[in-house]
Amino acid sequence: MPKSVGLSLSVALVVTAAIGANGAFAMTRGACSSGQVVKTRSYVFAQSIGPTETMYTPAQVASRHPKSGEVMLSGQMTGGMAAMTTSPSGQRHLEVHICSTGGSVVVAHPSIVISDPMSKTLLMTVPVATMEGIGEGASDYHYGNNVELTAGHHVTVTVTLRGQQAVFHTTVPRSSTAMSMG
Repeated sequence: MPKSVGLSLSVALVVTAAIGANGAFAMTRGACSSGQVVKTRSYVFAQSIGPTETMYTPAQVASRHPKSGEVMLSGQMTGGMAAMTTSPSGQRHLEVHICSTGGSVVVAHPSIVISDPMSKTLLMTVPVATMEGIGEGASDYHYGNNVELTAGHHVTVTVTLRGQQAVFHTTVPRSSTAMSMG
């Protein structure tokens, strides 16, 4: 793989760069082009809501060799970690990929707030964890958590990073296996 890669940002496709184990750049497509996408002055944010994910620490991944789930790089998982194997009613996995013209934005500290006017909990601040899908590597670096959401509710997800906001209006999927794309 080449040591450097020229990146371009286009409306149709966002290409992100991920650094591989050998220090080379690996080209990946789609991290910031799937789900709902919002562009700000400096970033592209892509948000999706899917089924609850089983979470593992890097040590658990090394010892157990799971084939699916998420590896936690920082932060804390709500509702438990690897012990959580089934999705309790209302639990969904919220993930936000953040990209810039230089690739995936890593080691950032975004805030994520969900508002649900139909819920008792009108406003929820998400405890942001950083993670990537098992076997997907740095190209799947994202922020989020498993959160309690009510199926069918219309929610607003607001992500803020360095003074820039991305606002997503979405409907929580009725099935824990369906993805919300808008």
